[in-house]
Order: sequence, then C-alpha cells, then structure tokens
Amino acid sequence: MKIKLLIKIFPRIFCLFLVGCNNEIPHDDYLIEGFRNPGVEARPRAYWNWLNGDVSLSGITRDLEEAKDKGLGGLQIWDTEAMRNPDGFVPNGPPFLGVESVKAIHHAIKEAERLELELGLICASGWNSGGAWVTPEMASKNLFHAGIVVSGPGQIKKSLPFPEVPLGCPKGSDGLPAWYLDVAVLAWPHSSDNRISDLSEIMDISDKFKNGELIWNAPPGKWHVERFVCSNNGQQLIAASPNSKGFFIDFLDPEATRFHFEYIFKQLGIEKGTKENSPLKTLDDDSMELHEGIQWTKDFHKWFKNQHGYSPINWLPVFLGWEIVNEDQSKRFEYDYKKSVSDLLIYSHYTTGSMVCEEYGVQLVAEAGGPGPPFWESCPVDALKALGNVHIPRGEFWLGNPRNLFLIKEIASASHIYGKKYVDAESWTTWRRWRDGPFERKMLVDRAFSEGLNRVTYHGFSHSPMEDQFPGRTYHAGIDMNPQVVWWSKARPFMDYLARCSFMLQQGHYVADVAYYYGDQAPNFWPYYHNVPEKPRIDGLGPGYEYDVVNSDVILNRMSVKDGRIVLPNSMTYRVLVLPNKSDMLFEVLRKLEVMVSQGATIIGPKPTEVPGLAKMESNTKAIRELSGKMWGKINGSTVKVNNYGKGQIVWGYTPEEWLKNIGIGPDFSTQNSQADFEFDFIHRETALSHIYFINNKTLAQLSTECTFRVENAAPQFWDPSDGSILDQHIFQSKEGGITLPVVLPPGGSTFVVFKKGFSGKGLVAVLKEVSNDEGLPEEKVLKVKSNSLEMECWQNGKYTIVKNSGNQMQAIVENIPTPYPINGAWQVEFDPKWGGPGKVEFPELISWTEHNDPGIKYYSGKGKYQKTIIVKDEWMGDGKNIYLDIGDVGEIAEIFINGNSAGVVWKPPFRVNITGQVKLGENELKIEVMNLWVNRLTGDKDLPETERFTKTNIRSDGGSWLENYTEWHVEPAGLFGPIRLLFSQTIEVK
Repeated sequence: MKIKLLIKIFPRIFCLFLVGCNNEIPHDDYLIEGFRNPGVEARPRAYWNWLNGDVSLSGITRDLEEAKDKGLGGLQIWDTEAMRNPDGFVPNGPPFLGVESVKAIHHAIKEAERLELELGLICASGWNSGGAWVTPEMASKNLFHAGIVVSGPGQIKKSLPFPEVPLGCPKGSDGLPAWYLDVAVLAWPHSSDNRISDLSEIMDISDKFKNGELIWNAPPGKWHVERFVCSNNGQQLIAASPNSKGFFIDFLDPEATRFHFEYIFKQLGIEKGTKENSPLKTLDDDSMELHEGIQWTKDFHKWFKNQHGYSPINWLPVFLGWEIVNEDQSKRFEYDYKKSVSDLLIYSHYTTGSMVCEEYGVQLVAEAGGPGPPFWESCPVDALKALGNVHIPRGEFWLGNPRNLFLIKEIASASHIYGKKYVDAESWTTWRRWRDGPFERKMLVDRAFSEGLNRVTYHGFSHSPMEDQFPGRTYHAGIDMNPQVVWWSKARPFMDYLARCSFMLQQGHYVADVAYYYGDQAPNFWPYYHNVPEKPRIDGLGPGYEYDVVNSDVILNRMSVKDGRIVLPNSMTYRVLVLPNKSDMLFEVLRKLEVMVSQGATIIGPKPTEVPGLAKMESNTKAIRELSGKMWGKINGSTVKVNNYGKGQIVWGYTPEEWLKNIGIGPDFSTQNSQADFEFDFIHRETALSHIYFINNKTLAQLSTECTFRVENAAPQFWDPSDGSILDQHIFQSKEGGITLPVVLPPGGSTFVVFKKGFSGKGLVAVLKEVSNDEGLPEEKVLKVKSNSLEMECWQNGKYTIVKNSGNQMQAIVENIPTPYPINGAWQVEFDPKWGGPGKVEFPELISWTEHNDPGIKYYSGKGKYQKTIIVKDEWMGDGKNIYLDIGDVGEIAEIFINGNSAGVVWKPPFRVNITGQVKLGENELKIEVMNLWVNRLTGDKDLPETERFTKTNIRSDGGSWLENYTEWHVEPAGLFGPIRLLFSQTIEVK
C-alpha cells in the first residue's frame, strides 16, 4: 500500500553550494591519489610468527607473496615459542640469529625487497630484549638484601649473609652469583615498630665490610645491619623459541642496550652508517615487563644523585618497610626513586636504542607505554616520555579481553605531543581463535582509528608450511589473518579499508581543544588503571571535544604560547591546559606555566600547594605556594572561578567543556540529539587544504541524523574507505558553530567527511519528497550540481522538490522505479567434499549452515557456492537505471558473480553491490561464493577420531589466562542468510 508522506530531510533549509558557479574547489591531488591507492607506508603490517624458529625458505617466499597480493605493507619477523604445542606439532628450529636463522632472515629481506614490502624484526626471540649472547654483566638486575641484628658497644666481627637471589640467577663455581656488586652495608638502631626517627641515625659502614666479613665497632644498643647487593635476577626472555632461551638485558644500562642491538646488526651483516635504504626497516620492542623487585643497576646511585641532588644509599631501609623520619618523607623518597628508575630506563633503553638504530639506518618501534595495572605491575615508566623517545610508538588493543585492554589514546597522545607521524598498534590480539570475521575486526579497529591509530600491525600472521595443512601452525594468542584462514583469498578489500583509513589519518595534524596534564609520577599511564571499554575521556569533557594527554617533559621542553593558544613545534595547538585534581606539582612545571599564562595561555584546574619528592622540599614548597597564590589570586572554585593573569587566565570551578562553551567554542563534532553523540565516534585532522573527519557508528543499528562539524568556508565530501569513492555532498547548511549536513551510516559503518577549505558558493536547497516509504531502501543522493540543473539518484517513486534559497523550486516526478524484487525459492549450493562437504545440495530456503541436519554442512568450514538463474526484465534496464543486488546478511564474507564476472566482495553491512554493468536482458547466472570461519570445522572435529579429522593445528581450543578461562569452541552462524533482493534506482536530471 502506498502511503503519501511529506518528508523534509531536515527541519531547516540547507545550503546547496553550486559547483562551478563562483569558486573553483581546490583539489588536493596527493590526498585523492593516496586515498584511492594507498602506498606501503599506510598499508597494514603483521607480526610474522616464526614458531619455534622453524621456517622454510619456500614458505617465507609464499608468505611474502601472499602478503603483497592481499595488500599488506610489510611483515615483522618474530621468532617465538609455540606455547601451545601438543605432541610437538611445531618442531624445534635453529637458534635465533644463528647461522640457519640468519640465512632465513636474509632470504626474507631479499624477497621483501623484490616485492617492495617493508620488513621489521622483533629484537629478540619472544620478548622483550635479550638472548643467549647476553652475559651476566649485561643481564637484568635487581637490588637484593640480607641482614642481621647485633648488639653494642664493642667490636662486631661477623660474616654477613649473602642475599637470597632468584633461582635463575647465573652462578659461579663458588655458588655465588656470577656477577654481583656490593652496593652498601648500612646499620641503624633496631626497633620493633620499624621506624627510624632521623636520617642521621643510619650509618653507612660499607668501609667496614671486606671479603664477606664485617669488622665494626658498634655503638651501644641493638643494631640492624643490612647488606645490599646488586646482582642478576635471572629473568629469561618470555616465550623464546626452544633453542633461543636467554637473559633479558639490563634495561637500566645503556651499554647493555647498545651491546644487544649492535649484536643483532652484526649477526645480520648490517653495517653502521647505512642511514638510507637499510634492508631492515625497523627493530621492534614488545611490552616492557620487568622482573619484580627493587630495580637497580651498577651506577644507579650516581644517576639518582645527579638527578635529585642527594644520595639514595641511606634511604635504602625504606625498601625493607622501614619508615625514615615520617611516612611523608619516606614516600617522597619513593617518588624520587621511581622517577629515577623511569628516567634511567627511558634513557638507557629507548633513547639509546633509538640512537643506535639511527646509526644503522633503522627505526625503533616499541610498546614503551605499558599497559600498566592490572596487566603489568612491573612497567616502571612515565609512558608518554618513554613513547616519545622511540621513532614509532606502538600500543595494543585486544578482541574479547575481559579487562578491555585498549591502549591507543595514550599512544596517540605521545605521537602528537612528541611530533611522531605514526600511531601504531599491535592489533586484535585475542584468546579467541578462528571465530571472528572482518566485520567484528572493523568495529574494533574503527574505535582505534577514532582514538588516533593510523598504522595497523596486526597480531598475527603465523608462518605455516603447506605440509602442516589447515589451519596449521599458529601462536597461542592472536587473531590469525594469513594464507591459512578460510577467507584469506577474499581479504584484499578489508586490507584496502585499513590502508585507506591509515593513509587519511596520517595526513596533517590532529585537532584537539584540550591538553590534559596527567601529573608527574612514575609509573604513569593513561588511563592509569587500565580497563577501557569505551574511548577514554577526561572528567568534564563531553564526546564532541578532543584532547591529548601531556606530561612534564612536554610542558617544560616543547610547549609555548602563540596568539593565546598553547602550541607545540609540530603544529599541534590547544585552547586550554587542564590540570589533574592533585595538590602537588613540580615547581619548575608551575614556573613554566606561569610564563605561559603571562603570554596568554588559559589553564583550568586546582591550585597546587605541594611539591613531590625530597629534593629542595622546603624551599620549593614555599616557592610554589607563593607563585600559585599569585596566579590563582582570589579563586575559590565557587564564587570566584576566574583570575586574569598577564595576558592569560586561570580557571577553577568550571569543567573544561563548560569553559569552552563560555568562550564560544562548541563541540568539534555533534549530532542533532544528545543520545546520538554517544553512538558516534570521531577524530579530526587538518591539512593545508582540507579538514579530515573520520566518523563511525558504534552501534549495530543504522544511524541517520544531522551532524555538525566545527568548520567554515569549506565544501563537504564523503570519502568511503571501503571502496575509495568520493562523493560531493551538496546538501549542507553553514551556521554558527559549523557546517551541518545529513549523515547516514549503516550498522558499524564509517566514512570520512572531508571539507575542502577556501570554498564559498551560491544557492540554498531543501529536498522534500512525497514517496511510498520503504525504510529498507537507501536515501536519495544529489550527485551533481550544474548552473541550472542537478542530478539525483532516487530509489522510490514520488515527487521530489528542491527549494532554492531564493524561494524558487525545482520539481521532478519519478514514476518508473520498480519495487524491490525478492529472489526467493531454492538454491543450488556446493560444498567441497575435501572439507567434509556433501558436494552439491539444494537449499529450499536460506538457513545458516549450522542449522542443517547434515553434519558435513553443520560443521563445514570453507567456500560454499550458491547458484541460481535470475531473469532481468526489460523495464529494469536503460539510461539512468541502476540495479543492485542486496544479499541481506552473510556469515562471514561473500563474493558475488554475475555471468561469471565478479561484481565485488561484501564483508560488512550493507551487503550490497551494483550489478548494472554485469547483467543482461533475460537469463543471468548468479553465483555467490560464501566463506566462513574455521571454528565450525574445528568444533566438528573435536568429536571425530584423530585420523578422521579434517583440520590439523597446534591450537585445540580458545585460549585464556589468569584473566579469563579457556573456553570450548562452538559453531558460529555461517552461510547466506538473506533476504536477497534486487533493488532499483534511477538517476534523474532536475532543471
């Protein structure tokens, strides 16, 4: 039944800028070409697992050729252990960086150069940095201690016990550690409450201790004597292949980092001074997971004293649980100690490692920023500073992680504030195996893109020889996207989507209103306690505003003020700096902020009244209170909220969003209703010629609404990263707060909205329509505007009226668009007998394969070929008429063929292709190839004897950890679900 309905697309009249009327829209040819055909720098990479170090040269070539064919930009060699390896499915290979290993790496380098792929190398077998070549002197260390209680007065002559060290600590023939260094012997008055009233009560009696014996004239009383020794903790590489075990390096010793990296380059024959065109592009460091204990190295006390102005030695009893002077001073020492550990590790490993890599023409990539608790309690760094000291910061995000591990925003902030081009991430790590398709991955990576990701390094791409069959070898955790997965042959469109998104998000600079200072402490992460089910935000800043997190280092060394905005050397600017809700701040940070506010900056936050740490505590406390008193003036956060200071302002009592709105700065992106604001994610970048917005639908429902973008004098276009198409958006309204236009995104959909700068035009338009309403059809589109006409694509019959700003109207009556045509009836479906399929069968109706009674279909994994003849009628064809095939829903991915020619691969909603150019009048052969996931065949094989199973692999179930139990596999819906329809549209000209 037709319902006559008058619909205004928007409640207001929208601007229609007429292309070519006045201004010529500037074209950014570089942006257009890079979007349509992204280069290697934007294409996804993958962890290339060489499990147990066992690889073949022919397999290496196959992997690289497949990676190139499917649109990857490179692979990163990772020699690692097959941690789940029942019955030795994966054999043991040669030692990492031994003769055979180097031969394989050289072959990979040669083949990557031939294929114009970039090759990286994880800088150890397993992780983090280290190997069999790491000697005790270069290996990871802690501070250990052991003590006795003695009584004076009188001479004490006693052997002091050697501290207990971990079992893995390398030992000499005398049973003692092969390498150790006595740091100090301290004595202090013994007490039952573990309190030392004054630092002067602690005596350094190291000079009384020789050859294991203490000779000391003790004063009267009972004395606690403690021996402190630096030695190896025995920490081994994590998940190193069986023949490649070795020690972690000492991450607090720059000599150890240099030794380790130069050993790798020497073994590979890469010479210092290569600079350009190194055959190896990156060395890659995994997440920092240090041995628990007191972090120490041979010269730690010197570093500490140079940094803080006092020796840490007499404060060592704090590590034993003793309180020195009072709790406050003991905690201040701990603050100083943790800061020194962080800064020394960053300098020794990340700064030094980057310098060494530069000498060999290689870039250092590192997961230097955690995550912190509850995942790793032993990553001791200021994350932003650590990430800022490598060439390419890398984070990670997981699929199905119970603690919502999603470490992207911190990584993106580090890249933005330290002027790095790339925001990389170990992507889709998971315990879930072979049961998530490309659409699930898209939903997750779109969130990562909206948080700043612009280079995907997925985890992982396992090397699996053909003789190991399918799914073959794989690492115990990872998403699996390699030639062994069922749908690999149709993976190119998904890889192109990742590449287009990455390319666009690598352009220009990020746009944000707020810089959020996350305080000065170590360790420090964003967010500190890592459980982030949604894009992390700062308190008081809504979803339409963007921010970066900054640290003390950036404030002190990179921030300045220009024209009232906070600026960084790499074009990043912010309107305000927001302080954390803390009372302490480094005095040198406040002093820098005072300069910035005097020059015009705005700072929002509470007045600092304390300084952290022991160094110059009294004088700095007095100074910070005096200076903050001047800067905050009479602000009390309630009746007085603003203090003008120099050319700038101090604000406290307004949230960041309230303040921005007070000064006339609305959201950078918003929708017509507050609920929809939380259903979209977005990110905004800006180039010299364009504003680039990436927006995505976080829900599994279609979103259709007006969106406002905070730009002006710009012409909008939709750039679709799934196919590289670019469409001018002619319907939009310029108003206060930005440009508003209609946005329709399918479930889980995404697009780029690109605004070309410097454009103004004429004409206003509203499209009103009286149509037979079908909510399942696409919205009409204005395709092209000329001086006195326009072209529209319409999907429904009815009257379309275009109202110009002058009040003049253009009308069109559309009468001949056919109603959607359902393709019902039986289908011939073919299943490969090699994978347990029955061959050709008939499906009377479309159902999931898992609902079929035949176990060969219920548990089938592979390609299912659906075939049917369709009749195309004469009235469906002709000039301006378009025919689309919509297959409804599919599990997981499909390629559509018309008369033997591919019409495209569909892997996300809407599962629809334009078949106008493939069909002919009369009979047409329709074939739909559907590919699903391995989990169905793996589930079926569990109940079969080993000799009758179709699949071969070292992984026999989903994985798990202390955070999540192992789970059993179960079948996932598969096949063609429908409904399948032919949809029709007509392109009309309205004059």
